[in-house]
Amino acid sequence: MAWQFGIDKIVHETALEEGGKTIAVLGNGFNHIYPISNEGLYNRIINNGGLVISEYNPEEIATSEKFLQRNRIVSGISLGVLVIESAYRSGTSVTARLAKEQGRNVFAIPHDINNSHGVGNNRLIKSDVAKLVRSTEDIIKEFPNIVFKKITKQNQTKEFYKNINYNKNNNEDIITKKTMVMKNEGYNEIYKLIGQGRSNIGEIYKKSNKGIGEINNILLMLEIDGYIEKIAGGYRCTTIKKQEK
Repeated sequence: MAWQFGIDKIVHETALEEGGKTIAVLGNGFNHIYPISNEGLYNRIINNGGLVISEYNPEEIATSEKFLQRNRIVSGISLGVLVIESAYRSGTSVTARLAKEQGRNVFAIPHDINNSHGVGNNRLIKSDVAKLVRSTEDIIKEFPNIVFKKITKQNQTKEFYKNINYNKNNNEDIITKKTMVMKNEGYNEIYKLIGQGRSNIGEIYKKSNKGIGEINNILLMLEIDGYIEKIAGGYRCTTIKKQEK
C-alpha cells in the first residue's frame, strides 16, 4: 500500500489490528518519514513482521514526483489494486493504469456521478480498466487459489467509509496536520492563498513569488495530505482544516 494520510493509512492500521502483515512503500528516504505522524505506524509495521520499502537513499525528502514514481512499485508488488476514491486526474488513477499494464487485477468502487472524488473511479469502470466492486466478496472471488482470513471489522464498503469519516474528524489528526503545514512556509503560503479565495493556479501564481512548476508540486502535496481538494475551477481548503487567523 501507499503511505500517506487517509485511506491508505487506515488499510495499514486495519491489517495490523486484524493480526495481518502489511507492506508500505515510501516516497522518501528512511531518515525522513513523511508525514512525521506516521512514525508510530512505521514502527508497528516492522515490529509486526511487515515491511517498509523505499528506492531512495535515506536522506531523500518527500516530493510530489517521488510519490508518483513509487506508484509503479505499489502496483507492481500487489496482486490487485482497489481504488476507493479518485478525481478526474489523480495519482490514484495513474496507479490503477500502471497496475493494468503490469497485469494486475484492478478494482474500483462506483460513485455518484456528481461526486468529484469519484469521477476517476467511474471512468476506470467504464473503460474496463477496473472491475466494479460492491463488497469484499467481489474481490475475493477473483483469487480462488488464495485462502483469505475471515475478518471481523471493515469487511464491507459501508463500514470502510464509516472509519474513513471518523479518521477525518479525529481531533488529534487535525492538530498534527495543522502543525505540519505551518512548519513549511512554502506550503503555508499556498494554503493561505487558497483559504483567502485564490482558488485556481492562475490566481495563486499572481499572488505568489513561486513558479508554476513549484506551485503545481505544492498543490499536489497538499491534496495528497488532505489539506485541500479539487473543485470546479480550482481548489479549496478541506473541512478538516481551519484557517489560521
